[in-house]
Amino acid sequence: MEKIRFDVVGLYHWDVRDNWKEYAAAAVGKQLVLQPQPENVKDPYAVRAREGRLHIGYVAVTDLDVVYQALKGSGLNRLRGVVVESNTEPPVLKVEAEVEKVDWDYEPFNDSVYEGWHYDGLPLMPRKMEQLGDLTADLTDALESEETSAYLRPLITELLTSNLYDMSREMTRMRYRIERLLAQRCEPEWQEVADKLRQQKGMLMTHDNRDQVARYLFIDIPLELLSKGLQESHYTYDNRLDELKSQLSAFPYQLYDKFLSDPVDFLREVYYKHVPRKYLNQLLSGIILMILKGRVEIGRWGREGKRDAIEQIHSMSKTAILPKTGHKIFSENMQVYWQRLVSEGFVDNRYQLLPGTTRQQAMYIADNFALKLKLKACWKPFEQLWGIKNLAQEKWAYQEKENSPSRFDVIDSIFRK
Repeated sequence: MEKIRFDVVGLYHWDVRDNWKEYAAAAVGKQLVLQPQPENVKDPYAVRAREGRLHIGYVAVTDLDVVYQALKGSGLNRLRGVVVESNTEPPVLKVEAEVEKVDWDYEPFNDSVYEGWHYDGLPLMPRKMEQLGDLTADLTDALESEETSAYLRPLITELLTSNLYDMSREMTRMRYRIERLLAQRCEPEWQEVADKLRQQKGMLMTHDNRDQVARYLFIDIPLELLSKGLQESHYTYDNRLDELKSQLSAFPYQLYDKFLSDPVDFLREVYYKHVPRKYLNQLLSGIILMILKGRVEIGRWGREGKRDAIEQIHSMSKTAILPKTGHKIFSENMQVYWQRLVSEGFVDNRYQLLPGTTRQQAMYIADNFALKLKLKACWKPFEQLWGIKNLAQEKWAYQEKENSPSRFDVIDSIFRK
């Protein structure tokens, strides 16, 4: 026989919602039935917890794997467990069930919904996120081979500080496995770490944690890419943005639309849909690209509707395609000219040339900036910014033919004011 432990959450939503604190306070020793609920619209893998006819809550998403693995291994349709510990803030019942066998290799989730989806933009998830998978693999190997505490400590420290940023199904599964392996060790040090991991499971879906993770994914990572120079870090995909956006919109469960509605709530949906890391990282890469390219309009940020995060995301597009954010052509003194160029229809609010702006006009604009700033090497920053070449030859041809670009007088007035 094997014993498994898992959390039951959501007491304040169901039959004990009016007295959930009292129920949780007296819950130790209560017998619960854990019943899969495939008809659940929100999550077809949900496992309902009931006491008699009372619907108490649901098995936490973090623990669904082990419940299904216990059902599979023991050939059961439902489990019976006993509440062995109870917390009221937040309300969590810790339940223990004894089963004949656990099939630890059983995969309960069906990924056929993703089979027709693809995204062929460049991956933009930082190496830090990729390394989380490597970290958990190394840590489980070390625990199963009973490595020394000195070897384990740095791995555990890294896990505790970084694992909450990964909402993928794989990390959810690994959290439980690592917690179980730690709990099997006799040293008090590792029992305490197992307790910390259990506590962190309860933090995963708190609003404050989702807000923190959303800011990391959708503000910190794009800003880091900007600091490196977008043009230098990857191919910009400017000619394929509509196509890539269509691919993102086709992601199962309308998750891209849910991101646009509310990035914080989007993470809860990712978690409840058990999205595999492979597909999740592609979706997040696409979202980051759209942020950098100024192609997202966020409806709301979290339940409090915070504006600062939305404004940070929307403002990124103004500098997303700059070759060097510290270059003189983007200084505060030059902003008045950029805004006039926007007003007159030469560039957009990301400083990119509008379709009607000719190469001659681009050269003339760059030349005027060079005169204002007394630049010796004036062409390179503009060629990088606009993705065009040979502006110097364009000026030579203009001087040879003495043929002024169309609307040259408007450009002159912009820089004369």
